[in-house]
Amino acid sequence: MKKHLIAAAVAGVLAAPAMAQVTVYGVVEINLKDGSGNGDLTSLGTSLHNSSRLGFKGEEDLGGGMKAGFRLETRLDPVNGTIVDGNSAGSGELFERGAEVYLTGGFGKVQIGKFDHIGGEDNDQAYFGGAGLGNQMLISGNVEIGSDADGSIGYTTPSMGGFTFNVTHSLKDNSSGTAGDTNTHDGITTYALRGSVGGGSLKLGAGEEKETDGSKTKVQGVSVGSDLGVVKASLAYQKAEVAGSDRKYTILNVSAPLGGVTLAGSYAKYDAAAGDFDMMQIGLIKALSKRTNIIGMYKSTDPDGGSSTSLTSVSVAHSF
Repeated sequence: MKKHLIAAAVAGVLAAPAMAQVTVYGVVEINLKDGSGNGDLTSLGTSLHNSSRLGFKGEEDLGGGMKAGFRLETRLDPVNGTIVDGNSAGSGELFERGAEVYLTGGFGKVQIGKFDHIGGEDNDQAYFGGAGLGNQMLISGNVEIGSDADGSIGYTTPSMGGFTFNVTHSLKDNSSGTAGDTNTHDGITTYALRGSVGGGSLKLGAGEEKETDGSKTKVQGVSVGSDLGVVKASLAYQKAEVAGSDRKYTILNVSAPLGGVTLAGSYAKYDAAAGDFDMMQIGLIKALSKRTNIIGMYKSTDPDGGSSTSLTSVSVAHSF
């Protein structure tokens, strides 16, 4: 009798859904930079290439192919050891980079909370991993109306022939967020199609974002990227309509291994009524391990009718 009870207990434990495992993760990057855009002063900074962050995530197996999970993520400034509220002083936003729960299964994935919308502005090196020089190109004028948007509900289909379709909407009633929160807009709806062909060697993406109220901003973007082994490249184009004015943004990323380091370069062209400019950057990335990189970079920005600026930096980035 006891043997039967023990066998039943063991069988029950093995059949029970796995408990959620919480993972602490993040990126810490510190850079030393010197450039004409910084008054020719040498200074320490962060998040030139990888956004410094601290996050907590977990997932639980619900059985039957379903899983539930969560993510909480905040910005860090390792130069002074602070958690960064990037919106406004005193807004009290702790997890600025995301706070969500989700369900996955044969039906796809459903997300609820604060997270990035996959839309027109995300079809860039963030998805295709082009040059590996990260945030420097993203800050040069592209429009991000769906970045870490509050009060969002999103759905992503299962993979169909290597492609997934995503639709996400941020509820208007949640768009004001906390006072001073600049990452919220009125009623954002996004659509995105992403996938790969040729066994994953060629990646394609297209998306659109619309803001139904407020400035009624609309962003559309397309991208193509490929990893050919000896070289990795991506090309992205974005068009944004902001307050009746068009902005166009094109970015090319190329990277290649070269004698123990990766040589990476990017070129961006930005066209807008407020002023056009070209941006070029080139860098060397040395991987000390799977988690730690040293990055040396030179960036030049040349605005039409204005004075060019430059930035030279050396960064150390560690992920955990």
